[in-house]
Amino acid sequence: MNQIIVQIIILIAVLFILRLFRGFIPKRKRPKLHPIDCLPLLSLVFIWQLSRTWASPWFAFIIFIWMIISIGLTLWWGLSKGELLWNKFLLFYWRLTDILLLIAYLITVIIALLK
Repeated sequence: MNQIIVQIIILIAVLFILRLFRGFIPKRKRPKLHPIDCLPLLSLVFIWQLSRTWASPWFAFIIFIWMIISIGLTLWWGLSKGELLWNKFLLFYWRLTDILLLIAYLITVIIALLK
């Protein structure tokens, strides 16, 4: 339980600090990435920390599902648009990764609380 609280505090602190730094950069020089775009990396680390002692291979399952969705998304994008424009595709892919791994983290937290 304490580990979950610490993880949530770290997530909020990182998002707050990145948001604060982003406020100091002039609007025309800001990158297109937002503070929430750092969540996939933190989510993966936190999911691993919570589920590494579980008997089931939960972390491997999340990585497997994430990669299957990534391959499907790449094929769909390439076939439907006829080309992969990396600047648009990677931004869309990273935002989708934000959503997928945040959902996986929330599920992991719920499972950890129920155990």
